Amino acid sequence: DPTRGDRLMRLLTGPSCRLGVADLDALGEWSRVRQRGEGRACGADLAPDASERASIVEALDDLPPAGWTGEEGQRVSAAALERLGGLARAVRRLRGLTGLGLPDLVAEAESVLGLDIEVLARPGYTPGAARAHLDALADVAAGFAVSADRPTLGGFLAWLEAAVDEERGLDLGWVEARPDAVQVMTVHAAKGLEWDVVAVPGLVEASFPAHSATQARVVDGAWAHGEPRDKAWLVGLATLPYDLRGDRDGLPRFGWGDAHDWDSVQAAFDRFTEAAAEHGVAEERRLAYVAATRARHDVLLTAHVWGTATTPRVTSRFLEEVRASPVPLAPGPWADLPPVDDPKPQNPRTAEAVSIAWPTVDHLERRDRLLGPAREVADAAAADGTAGTDGGGRWADEVALLLRERADRPRSELEVSLPPHLSTSSLVALAEDPEAFASSLRRPMPAAPALAARRGTAFHVWVEEHYARAAIVDVDELPGSADDASAGADDEALRAAFRASEWAVRTPVEVETSVETVIDGIAVRGRIDAVFAETGPDGEPGWVVVDWKTGAPPTGARATARALQLAAYRIAWARLRGVPEDRVRGAFFHAATGETVWPDLPGVDEVSRVLAAARPR
Repeated sequence: DPTRGDRLMRLLTGPSCRLGVADLDALGEWSRVRQRGEGRACGADLAPDASERASIVEALDDLPPAGWTGEEGQRVSAAALERLGGLARAVRRLRGLTGLGLPDLVAEAESVLGLDIEVLARPGYTPGAARAHLDALADVAAGFAVSADRPTLGGFLAWLEAAVDEERGLDLGWVEARPDAVQVMTVHAAKGLEWDVVAVPGLVEASFPAHSATQARVVDGAWAHGEPRDKAWLVGLATLPYDLRGDRDGLPRFGWGDAHDWDSVQAAFDRFTEAAAEHGVAEERRLAYVAATRARHDVLLTAHVWGTATTPRVTSRFLEEVRASPVPLAPGPWADLPPVDDPKPQNPRTAEAVSIAWPTVDHLERRDRLLGPAREVADAAAADGTAGTDGGGRWADEVALLLRERADRPRSELEVSLPPHLSTSSLVALAEDPEAFASSLRRPMPAAPALAARRGTAFHVWVEEHYARAAIVDVDELPGSADDASAGADDEALRAAFRASEWAVRTPVEVETSVETVIDGIAVRGRIDAVFAETGPDGEPGWVVVDWKTGAPPTGARATARALQLAAYRIAWARLRGVPEDRVRGAFFHAATGETVWPDLPGVDEVSRVLAAARPR
């Protein structure tokens, strides 16, 4: 988010940059210099509050040159410039990937920011435990991408902010009980689980139990809280009125429909807020029961006197009841509340000023521990000759043997197990080159973004708008992503070719409809661009499945392989409608040339033969 300079500050002061105060001050001054420079170039703005202003985020894209000095002598050190350049490249790369799906973008962010390596390098953690929270965030992103109407990056960030503000964050990476870890979780998340030892901290009034009377005061010569009040559903729109809830018989009732005058309304309101507060404390008591019964053997209950508050915290009624109970306890140290006659009680934590060195240097020792073995390996490799470019050293014979084995092995031996489902584009790739397809399954590599794919996607979206039947699809499943490049045809030429075709004046039965059919145990999935109804020569109803292509028609073996895409669509549509396959025809419309191609479509047997080419023998 280019408007969130506070988030950028977390990166600038975090492990990726670790900038000091002087470098941050210089970067801020550079941002102000850029702002003043843009102001002079554009002239005076009549509405300065609404004008765009350079921020520290934009200063990261345009770093100061080496040797630059601010008006008050600020300068960005050479080390800081190097780190800022690396962060700028990382942010720029992520901005270029915002077209990916949210789960893929989260994975790319982990890699670009080095979070995946950072968590795996933590001592004392297994790989699963180290990645637990990153994996949980990926699951959250995947769930948001599926459930949201428009799963954009901005919407996801706003949703995360709302989760922090309204729900105190997301759930932890795991909730199952682990005997080899100390787990920290809410009481709600702990329901149904059990541990040998359970600690319940923070047992103070207004925290556990939570209620509205947060400020402690002196009542009858002792520290206490006032009577809590809870307006419940009478305030805001986040709570359903109690009378409309299924458990209303157990909830306090506000007689909003009864006959009242002003005084009786106020009295009813007071009674309701008191009863709602009592009900809330009763619910908190149930939570306290859940927390105490999670332990097999021992429960540790603690309270604090001050915390970060300016007034003492009164011990929770739950803890006081446990202390007064006849159950045998093992009491620990107990600190009394401050005297009630002290006019200005002082929190000991804030009584004295505390200075902290920043930036911290606690990472230096850990960095040396990590870099030390790496340097030893590099030095040993250099001394052994394995780091040279001539392939010498004691590993040369091993490497040469492996290369000879790979060269002598027929490529047809490269066999993999097909996944349980394939897309129609994967089916075409399998038909074109089974060995390359098997190799890509065995060792997948990311594909570079293609201009043809973007053009194809844009053309498909335009056709949807033409038919006024736009469908909501995932970014990863956008149609046209497998189109070939058109030979110099721009977007307007493609649209003109479509308008001149027979398909522009026909009304489709379906647009961008997803289909799936099982062939030899493999689910073949795809998205048909358009389906048109027609009447066969015998007067019986039929259909035409059409796929839009922005490239020129292929020839030879490539055209034969491409026909499998329409064949899969025809099989799936025929099975969906419960009609013979000969009632469904298929066509490619190539917008680059304006041609409609009607290929001979293979049947199920040919698709089965193609799938068998990649199966283990």
